[in-house]
Amino acid sequence: MQCKICEGQTHAFFDDYMQCMTYHCPECEFLFKDPQAIVSDEKELKVYQQHNNTEENLGYVAMFQDFIDKTIAPHKEKIETALDFGSGPNPVLARMLEREGFATDHYDKFFAPEKVYQGKRYDLITSTEVIEHIADVRGIIQLLTEHLNPGGYLALMTQFHSNTQEHYLQWWYRRDPTHIVFCKPKSFEILAKQFGLTLFYHDDKKVVLLQKNSNL
Repeated sequence: MQCKICEGQTHAFFDDYMQCMTYHCPECEFLFKDPQAIVSDEKELKVYQQHNNTEENLGYVAMFQDFIDKTIAPHKEKIETALDFGSGPNPVLARMLEREGFATDHYDKFFAPEKVYQGKRYDLITSTEVIEHIADVRGIIQLLTEHLNPGGYLALMTQFHSNTQEHYLQWWYRRDPTHIVFCKPKSFEILAKQFGLTLFYHDDKKVVLLQKNSNL
């Protein structure tokens, strides 16, 4: 099967636990489950409803604060407007970005489905723990880039895989049936080149910051 990011030839292997074929691209290091493994919207929603993603969850808030401090705060003076894409049932990150002084919108497929971003561009778009749920990664990066101002930032959080089949088949993260794609920094580097972005920063664990080229 062709890679969904770079269209290169992938290596296929079977995941006994998830009972699905999985595809790994050696060129851009993108990893994805077979389309037949994609769950319905109803099952996806049930999984999300089990999450404890509220401001009362101190660990969840601390994760976002670290994300803001290391990824966004260094560029704060360049940011006035923000969009949190995939905000979940409780827009915790959106509220935290508001407290940073950014005029912030939020959107979620299930919990805030009004496409408030239409007709707008932002200085910052965040999307945390979302990419791994989206089959068409290229499409979503293109969409988000279109809604960035020139020079704007796209800050993403998604767990990076280790780039080996052996580790992947022991990795807890793949066991969530709603997690269907897995990236590495190189995956985002190639996506950046496709859509006029620059890979500005990554922590080699789960965070990447992309910047839209200022002439776009």
